[in-house]
Amino acid sequence: MRLQDKVAIVTGSGSGLGKAIVKRLAEEGASVVVADINAEAVATVVGELEKAGRTAVGFTVDVRDRSQLKELMATTAGKFGRIDILVNNAGVTRHRPFLTMNDEDWNIVLAVDLKGVFFCVQAVAEYMIKQRYGKIVNISSASGNGGASHATAGSAAGNANYAAAKAGVIQLTKTLATELGPHGINVNSVAPGFILTPMTSTSRTQQEVEEHIEVRKKSTVLKRVGKPEDIANSVLFLVSDEASFISGQLLRVDGGRTDRM
Repeated sequence: MRLQDKVAIVTGSGSGLGKAIVKRLAEEGASVVVADINAEAVATVVGELEKAGRTAVGFTVDVRDRSQLKELMATTAGKFGRIDILVNNAGVTRHRPFLTMNDEDWNIVLAVDLKGVFFCVQAVAEYMIKQRYGKIVNISSASGNGGASHATAGSAAGNANYAAAKAGVIQLTKTLATELGPHGINVNSVAPGFILTPMTSTSRTQQEVEEHIEVRKKSTVLKRVGKPEDIANSVLFLVSDEASFISGQLLRVDGGRTDRM
């Protein structure tokens, strides 16, 4: 097992990509902390992991709150004695056409998707610096490195806020890698393309979902859409010691998006 005796925190792991990531890390031997703002989702995922024989604890946290994050890190370190891995996955979207996007639409996305990453890394850094070891992966997005239209095949219109936040995550990753590297900490980013999750159908009809999938398939060189496991496996590599000489990098996991290469 690649992560035996490691301790990992995954934010936004109550559902979707975060849930797939936290389960994959647990499968490879890590003791995991399921951290999410949704307490019910946290309890469900922890229960599933424990049923599978994994070591997991839950923590309800809002990544916009520094005090909650400090408590998360202190509680984790107190229970397990160390924190080896942090995956910053928590995120929200508020898709609106640019001309009608308001302050609330902009602020909530930047606060969670970008500032939340900054807060989380700042909160965990003291523990990783002390042990001179740490693996941090920030989940960005294909939207953060290209300007292709978002409003296609049933997609909600406009993502200027989300694209700006995720582009910020990419640059923040590089800066953090530079500052934390001398302390033995690797910082990298993963940029998912279109990944099929339950959220795909939350704002679309079944016909729109099918149309959306076909459009996204055609935009990749592999001619398929992604699965949460595709992202989880990529994160697993970056937090393992197999990637010990990789830092400050962006790994695009998007099937070869021809509109964002």
